[in-house]
Amino acid sequence: MALLEGEGTHQILYGGADIFSGLHHNRGYLARPDHAGSFPSVLVVHDADGLTSSVKSVARRLARHGLAAVVPGLLEGDESAAWSDASAALDLSDAVQWMASLDTPWVQPGGIGVLALGRGAPAAIRFSLEQSGVAGLALVGPVPDPGLAEVSLPMVGFYGKDDEVVGADDREAARLDAKHAEWVLYGGAGHRLLNESATDYRWEVAEDVLERLVGFFRRLLEP
Repeated sequence: MALLEGEGTHQILYGGADIFSGLHHNRGYLARPDHAGSFPSVLVVHDADGLTSSVKSVARRLARHGLAAVVPGLLEGDESAAWSDASAALDLSDAVQWMASLDTPWVQPGGIGVLALGRGAPAAIRFSLEQSGVAGLALVGPVPDPGLAEVSLPMVGFYGKDDEVVGADDREAARLDAKHAEWVLYGGAGHRLLNESATDYRWEVAEDVLERLVGFFRRLLEP
C-alpha cells in the first residue's frame, strides 16, 4: 500500500472485524498499523447514518499515524434502525472488552481514546462516564447532551460555524458545560466535518481536524 504525502508514516491493515464479547457478536471495522507490536488505541463512535465509507476513512487515517482504530457497527447492519444511546453504549462496552482480550494483542495496555461523530456523542459520553480506562474524549459535531457537563476527562471538540444540525446556542452551551475542553470552530463549515460525501465538505477543514485528533490522542496515549 502506498502512502500519500501528509497521510502519515505507517503501512496499515484495515477491513471488517468481528467483535466478540461473551456470546454477543457485533460486526465492525478495524484499522491499525501493519507491523508487530501494540498501539495506542481509539474507539470510534459513528454517527446515526452508520458505518459509512467516510467513517472507515477516518479510521484508516488514524492508523496511518500509528493509532489502532476500532469502529463497532452500532446499527447492526440496518441503517434504518432507530438509534438508541443505551444500546450503543452497551455495544461500546462490548468492544472495549474485546479490545482487552487475548484476541487483540495489538491493543496497547492501559487507557484508550474515544472519538465520537455527530449523533454518536451522547452514547460516547454515557460510555465514557461509566467505563474506566477512557483516557480522553474527542467530539466532532456533537449533538447536545446534558451528560457533557459531567465529563472531566481531557476533551477536544470541533464544530462548523454553519452547522445545520447544532445551532449557535447549543454550541455555546456545550462550551460552557465543558469549559476545560479545547473547542475549535471552523468558519464556513457545516455539520459533517469529516464526511467526504457531504455537499459542504471542505478538505482543508477535515485535514485540520484529523491533525488535531492525531495530536490529541498521541499526547494522551503514547508512553
